[in-house]
Amino acid sequence: MSASLTPALGLLVWLAAVVARWGDLGDEASLAEAIVLFVVLVAVPRALLFAVSEDMSPRTYANAARPVVLAGLAGLVAAVPAFLPGLAPHLAAGFTLPWLFACGVAALYGLLRLYVRRTLAPAELALDVGLLWLPGAAVWLLVYRGDLVLGGFGGLAAVLTAGHFHAAGFGALVMTGLLGRGLAGGPAWTRPVFGLTAVALLLAFPALAVGIGAGARQVELAGAGLYVLALPLLALLQLVAAAHLRDRPAWARVLLVLSAGSLLVSTTFAGMFAAQGFYGAAVPILTMLRVHGLLNAVGFLGLGLLAWTGLRAPATRA
Repeated sequence: MSASLTPALGLLVWLAAVVARWGDLGDEASLAEAIVLFVVLVAVPRALLFAVSEDMSPRTYANAARPVVLAGLAGLVAAVPAFLPGLAPHLAAGFTLPWLFACGVAALYGLLRLYVRRTLAPAELALDVGLLWLPGAAVWLLVYRGDLVLGGFGGLAAVLTAGHFHAAGFGALVMTGLLGRGLAGGPAWTRPVFGLTAVALLLAFPALAVGIGAGARQVELAGAGLYVLALPLLALLQLVAAAHLRDRPAWARVLLVLSAGSLLVSTTFAGMFAAQGFYGAAVPILTMLRVHGLLNAVGFLGLGLLAWTGLRAPATRA
Protein backbone atom coordinates (compact mmCIF):
# COMPACT_ATOMS: atom_id res chain seq x y z
CA MET A 1 0.00 0.00 0.00
CA SER A 2 1.36 3.42 -0.96
CA ALA A 3 1.60 5.78 2.01
CA SER A 4 0.40 8.78 -0.02
CA LEU A 5 -2.69 6.90 -1.27
CA THR A 6 -3.65 5.51 2.15
CA PRO A 7 -6.00 8.39 3.15
CA ALA A 8 -7.79 8.25 -0.23
CA LEU A 9 -8.39 4.52 0.12
CA GLY A 10 -9.60 5.11 3.68
CA LEU A 11 -12.08 7.72 2.43
CA LEU A 12 -13.53 5.27 -0.09
CA VAL A 13 -13.95 2.62 2.60
CA TRP A 14 -15.54 5.15 4.96
CA LEU A 15 -18.05 6.24 2.31
CA ALA A 16 -18.88 2.59 1.64
CA ALA A 17 -19.44 2.02 5.36
CA VAL A 18 -21.71 5.07 5.58
CA VAL A 19 -23.78 3.80 2.66
CA ALA A 20 -23.93 0.29 4.13
CA ARG A 21 -25.11 1.59 7.52
CA TRP A 22 -27.20 4.53 6.28
CA GLY A 23 -30.38 3.22 7.87
CA ASP A 24 -28.68 2.96 11.27
CA LEU A 25 -27.25 6.48 11.39
CA GLY A 26 -30.30 7.81 13.21
CA ASP A 27 -28.98 5.88 16.20
CA GLU A 28 -26.61 7.93 18.36
CA ALA A 29 -23.99 5.23 18.90
CA SER A 30 -23.92 4.20 15.22
CA LEU A 31 -23.49 7.79 14.07
CA ALA A 32 -20.77 8.38 16.67
CA GLU A 33 -18.93 5.27 15.48
CA ALA A 34 -19.15 6.47 11.87
CA ILE A 35 -17.60 9.81 12.88
CA VAL A 36 -14.79 8.03 14.72
CA LEU A 37 -14.14 5.85 11.67
CA PHE A 38 -13.61 8.91 9.50
CA VAL A 39 -10.76 9.97 11.76
CA VAL A 40 -9.43 6.40 11.85
CA LEU A 41 -9.53 5.80 8.10
CA VAL A 42 -8.76 9.26 6.71
CA ALA A 43 -7.46 11.79 9.21
CA VAL A 44 -4.86 9.76 11.10
CA PRO A 45 -3.02 8.44 8.00
CA ARG A 46 -3.10 11.93 6.45
CA ALA A 47 -1.76 13.54 9.64
CA LEU A 48 1.00 10.94 9.94
CA LEU A 49 2.13 11.85 6.43
CA PHE A 50 2.78 15.38 7.71
CA ALA A 51 4.54 14.14 10.84
CA VAL A 52 6.90 11.65 9.24
CA SER A 53 7.99 13.93 6.41
CA GLU A 54 9.36 16.80 8.47
CA ASP A 55 11.77 15.95 11.29
CA MET A 56 12.93 12.38 10.79
CA SER A 57 16.14 11.68 8.88
CA PRO A 58 16.92 8.29 7.26
CA ARG A 59 19.55 7.79 9.96
CA THR A 60 16.96 8.28 12.70
CA TYR A 61 14.17 6.29 11.12
CA ALA A 62 14.90 4.11 8.12
CA ASN A 63 11.40 4.01 6.62
CA ALA A 64 9.34 7.01 7.68
CA ALA A 65 6.32 5.88 5.62
CA ARG A 66 5.93 2.71 7.68
CA PRO A 67 3.69 4.24 10.42
CA VAL A 68 1.38 5.64 7.73
CA VAL A 69 0.93 2.29 6.02
CA LEU A 70 0.52 0.53 9.37
CA ALA A 71 -2.19 2.98 10.42
CA GLY A 72 -3.91 2.61 7.05
CA LEU A 73 -3.99 -1.20 7.22
CA ALA A 74 -5.06 -1.22 10.86
CA GLY A 75 -7.82 1.27 10.07
CA LEU A 76 -9.15 -0.95 7.30
CA VAL A 77 -9.30 -3.89 9.70
CA ALA A 78 -10.99 -1.71 12.33
CA ALA A 79 -13.65 -0.76 9.76
CA VAL A 80 -14.80 -4.37 9.27
CA PRO A 81 -17.33 -4.34 12.17
CA ALA A 82 -19.03 -1.32 10.58
CA PHE A 83 -20.06 -3.59 7.70
CA LEU A 84 -21.15 -6.40 10.07
CA PRO A 85 -23.43 -4.79 12.68
CA GLY A 86 -24.45 -8.15 14.13
CA LEU A 87 -20.88 -9.18 14.90
CA ALA A 88 -20.29 -10.59 18.38
CA PRO A 89 -18.63 -8.06 20.73
CA HIS A 90 -15.48 -10.13 21.25
CA LEU A 91 -14.98 -10.40 17.48
CA ALA A 92 -15.63 -6.68 16.97
CA ALA A 93 -13.07 -5.93 19.67
CA GLY A 94 -10.63 -8.30 17.98
CA PHE A 95 -10.88 -6.35 14.73
CA THR A 96 -10.08 -3.19 16.72
CA LEU A 97 -6.88 -4.54 18.32
CA PRO A 98 -4.66 -3.77 15.28
CA TRP A 99 -5.82 -0.14 15.53
CA LEU A 100 -4.72 -0.05 19.16
CA PHE A 101 -1.30 -1.37 18.12
CA ALA A 102 -0.98 1.17 15.29
CA CYS A 103 -1.94 4.00 17.65
CA GLY A 104 0.72 2.82 20.08
CA VAL A 105 3.31 2.97 17.30
CA ALA A 106 2.12 6.47 16.35
CA ALA A 107 2.47 7.61 19.97
CA LEU A 108 5.99 6.19 20.16
CA TYR A 109 6.72 8.06 16.97
CA GLY A 110 5.51 11.26 18.61
CA LEU A 111 7.90 10.64 21.51
CA LEU A 112 10.72 9.96 19.05
CA ARG A 113 10.03 13.24 17.23
CA LEU A 114 10.14 15.08 20.54
CA TYR A 115 13.41 13.38 21.54
CA VAL A 116 15.11 14.07 18.21
CA ARG A 117 14.02 17.72 18.13
CA ARG A 118 14.79 18.43 21.82
CA THR A 119 12.77 21.65 21.70
CA LEU A 120 9.28 22.66 22.81
CA ALA A 121 8.35 24.66 19.70
CA PRO A 122 4.55 25.04 20.09
CA ALA A 123 3.62 23.86 16.59
CA GLU A 124 5.65 20.65 16.70
CA LEU A 125 4.82 20.00 20.36
CA ALA A 126 1.12 20.18 19.51
CA LEU A 127 1.58 17.59 16.77
CA ASP A 128 3.58 15.32 19.09
CA VAL A 129 1.01 15.50 21.91
CA GLY A 130 -1.77 14.86 19.40
CA LEU A 131 -0.08 11.59 18.48
CA LEU A 132 0.22 10.71 22.17
CA TRP A 133 -3.58 10.86 22.58
CA LEU A 134 -4.14 8.16 19.94
CA PRO A 135 -3.70 5.06 22.16
CA GLY A 136 -6.39 6.40 24.49
CA ALA A 137 -8.63 6.94 21.47
CA ALA A 138 -8.14 3.33 20.39
CA VAL A 139 -8.78 1.99 23.91
CA TRP A 140 -12.17 3.68 24.06
CA LEU A 141 -13.14 2.38 20.61
CA LEU A 142 -12.15 -1.09 21.83
CA VAL A 143 -14.29 -0.65 24.96
CA TYR A 144 -17.28 0.29 22.82
CA ARG A 145 -16.78 -2.48 20.30
CA GLY A 146 -16.26 -5.12 22.99
CA ASP A 147 -19.35 -4.00 24.95
CA LEU A 148 -17.06 -3.39 27.94
CA VAL A 149 -17.10 -0.87 30.78
CA LEU A 150 -14.07 1.22 31.73
CA GLY A 151 -14.14 3.65 34.64
CA GLY A 152 -17.91 3.40 34.72
CA PHE A 153 -18.26 4.29 31.03
CA GLY A 154 -19.54 1.94 28.34
CA GLY A 155 -21.88 1.83 25.36
CA LEU A 156 -22.75 5.28 24.00
CA ALA A 157 -20.53 7.01 26.57
CA ALA A 158 -17.55 4.91 25.44
CA VAL A 159 -17.93 5.68 21.73
CA LEU A 160 -18.49 9.39 22.49
CA THR A 161 -15.27 9.33 24.52
CA ALA A 162 -13.51 7.63 21.60
CA GLY A 163 -14.76 10.42 19.37
CA HIS A 164 -13.43 13.11 21.69
CA PHE A 165 -10.03 11.44 21.93
CA HIS A 166 -9.81 11.08 18.14
CA ALA A 167 -11.11 14.55 17.21
CA ALA A 168 -10.74 16.93 20.17
CA GLY A 169 -7.54 15.34 21.45
CA PHE A 170 -5.69 14.21 18.34
CA GLY A 171 -7.39 16.21 15.57
CA ALA A 172 -7.39 19.68 17.13
CA LEU A 173 -3.71 19.45 18.09
CA VAL A 174 -2.66 18.19 14.67
CA MET A 175 -4.43 21.12 13.04
CA THR A 176 -2.76 23.44 15.56
CA GLY A 177 0.66 22.07 14.60
CA LEU A 178 0.05 22.45 10.88
CA LEU A 179 -1.24 25.99 11.40
CA GLY A 180 1.91 26.90 13.30
CA ARG A 181 4.02 25.69 10.39
CA GLY A 182 1.87 27.59 7.90
CA LEU A 183 2.08 30.85 9.84
CA ALA A 184 5.89 30.85 9.81
CA GLY A 185 6.86 34.18 8.27
CA GLY A 186 3.34 35.54 8.74
CA PRO A 187 2.30 38.77 10.51
CA ALA A 188 4.20 39.35 13.75
CA TRP A 189 1.03 39.63 15.85
CA THR A 190 0.07 36.05 15.01
CA ARG A 191 2.99 34.58 16.96
CA PRO A 192 1.77 35.43 20.49
CA VAL A 193 -1.82 34.67 19.52
CA PHE A 194 -0.79 31.30 18.15
CA GLY A 195 1.29 30.58 21.27
CA LEU A 196 -1.72 31.31 23.49
CA THR A 197 -3.94 29.15 21.30
CA ALA A 198 -1.52 26.23 21.31
CA VAL A 199 -1.05 26.30 25.10
CA ALA A 200 -4.81 26.49 25.68
CA LEU A 201 -5.46 23.52 23.40
CA LEU A 202 -2.65 21.49 24.97
CA LEU A 203 -4.35 21.99 28.35
CA ALA A 204 -7.99 21.79 27.25
CA PHE A 205 -8.33 18.11 26.48
CA PRO A 206 -6.69 16.73 29.63
CA ALA A 207 -8.83 19.11 31.72
CA LEU A 208 -11.97 18.00 29.91
CA ALA A 209 -11.07 14.31 30.21
CA VAL A 210 -10.23 14.53 33.91
CA GLY A 211 -13.34 16.57 34.62
CA ILE A 212 -15.66 14.09 32.91
CA GLY A 213 -13.87 11.00 34.23
CA ALA A 214 -13.75 12.22 37.83
CA GLY A 215 -17.18 13.83 37.75
CA ALA A 216 -15.57 17.19 38.57
CA ARG A 217 -17.93 19.63 36.88
CA GLN A 218 -15.71 22.67 37.48
CA VAL A 219 -12.68 21.00 35.86
CA GLU A 220 -14.84 19.83 32.96
CA LEU A 221 -16.14 23.37 32.45
CA ALA A 222 -12.58 24.73 32.60
CA GLY A 223 -11.57 22.37 29.79
CA ALA A 224 -14.66 23.27 27.75
CA GLY A 225 -13.97 26.95 28.41
CA LEU A 226 -10.42 26.60 27.09
CA TYR A 227 -11.81 25.05 23.92
CA VAL A 228 -14.42 27.79 23.54
CA LEU A 229 -11.63 30.38 23.92
CA ALA A 230 -8.97 28.71 21.78
CA LEU A 231 -10.87 27.17 18.88
CA PRO A 232 -12.29 30.47 17.54
CA LEU A 233 -8.73 31.86 17.71
CA LEU A 234 -7.57 28.79 15.77
CA ALA A 235 -10.25 29.46 13.16
CA LEU A 236 -9.22 33.12 12.96
CA LEU A 237 -5.59 32.18 12.46
CA GLN A 238 -6.56 29.72 9.74
CA LEU A 239 -8.26 32.58 7.91
CA VAL A 240 -5.10 34.67 8.35
CA ALA A 241 -2.99 31.81 6.99
CA ALA A 242 -5.29 31.44 3.98
CA ALA A 243 -4.84 35.14 3.22
CA HIS A 244 -1.10 35.08 3.93
CA LEU A 245 -0.25 32.11 1.68
CA ARG A 246 -1.17 33.88 -1.56
CA ASP A 247 1.40 31.96 -3.58
CA ARG A 248 -0.28 28.64 -2.77
CA PRO A 249 -3.10 26.94 -4.72
CA ALA A 250 -6.43 28.76 -4.47
CA TRP A 251 -8.41 25.55 -3.90
CA ALA A 252 -6.33 24.77 -0.83
CA ARG A 253 -6.85 28.24 0.63
CA VAL A 254 -10.61 27.95 0.03
CA LEU A 255 -10.66 24.60 1.84
CA LEU A 256 -8.81 26.14 4.77
CA VAL A 257 -11.47 28.86 4.99
CA LEU A 258 -14.23 26.22 4.91
CA SER A 259 -12.40 24.29 7.62
CA ALA A 260 -12.32 27.45 9.77
CA GLY A 261 -16.03 28.04 9.21
CA SER A 262 -16.83 24.45 10.19
CA LEU A 263 -14.82 24.89 13.37
CA LEU A 264 -16.68 28.06 14.34
CA VAL A 265 -20.09 26.40 13.94
CA SER A 266 -19.10 23.22 15.76
CA THR A 267 -17.51 25.18 18.61
CA THR A 268 -20.69 27.22 19.05
CA PHE A 269 -22.66 24.04 19.61
CA ALA A 270 -20.00 22.68 21.95
CA GLY A 271 -20.25 25.81 24.07
CA MET A 272 -24.04 25.55 24.14
CA PHE A 273 -23.85 21.90 25.20
CA ALA A 274 -21.28 22.56 27.94
CA ALA A 275 -23.31 25.44 29.38
CA GLN A 276 -26.77 23.92 29.09
CA GLY A 277 -26.86 23.18 32.82
CA PHE A 278 -26.81 26.95 33.39
CA TYR A 279 -29.20 28.26 30.74
CA GLY A 280 -31.42 25.17 30.72
CA ALA A 281 -32.00 24.51 26.99
CA ALA A 282 -30.64 21.03 26.31
CA VAL A 283 -28.95 20.28 22.99
CA PRO A 284 -29.81 16.65 22.08
CA ILE A 285 -26.89 14.24 21.64
CA LEU A 286 -28.01 13.39 18.10
CA THR A 287 -27.97 17.08 17.17
CA MET A 288 -24.50 17.42 18.67
CA LEU A 289 -23.28 14.47 16.64
CA ARG A 290 -24.73 15.79 13.40
CA VAL A 291 -23.62 19.39 13.79
CA HIS A 292 -20.68 19.33 16.18
CA GLY A 293 -19.26 15.85 15.56
CA LEU A 294 -19.57 15.62 11.78
CA LEU A 295 -18.50 19.22 11.22
CA ASN A 296 -15.45 18.72 13.43
CA ALA A 297 -14.36 15.46 11.80
CA VAL A 298 -15.23 15.97 8.14
CA GLY A 299 -15.33 19.78 7.92
CA PHE A 300 -12.67 21.11 10.25
CA LEU A 301 -10.30 18.13 10.29
CA GLY A 302 -10.93 16.48 6.91
CA LEU A 303 -11.06 19.64 4.81
CA GLY A 304 -8.28 21.19 6.89
CA LEU A 305 -5.86 18.32 6.37
CA LEU A 306 -6.62 18.31 2.65
CA ALA A 307 -6.03 22.07 2.57
CA TRP A 308 -2.60 21.78 4.21
CA THR A 309 -1.69 19.13 1.64
CA GLY A 310 -2.01 21.77 -1.07
CA LEU A 311 -0.67 24.65 1.01
CA ARG A 312 2.74 23.03 1.45
CA ALA A 313 3.73 23.83 -2.15
CA PRO A 314 3.45 27.10 -4.14
CA ALA A 315 0.83 27.24 -6.88
CA THR A 316 2.05 26.42 -10.38
CA ARG A 317 1.58 29.24 -12.87
CA ALA A 318 1.38 29.04 -16.62
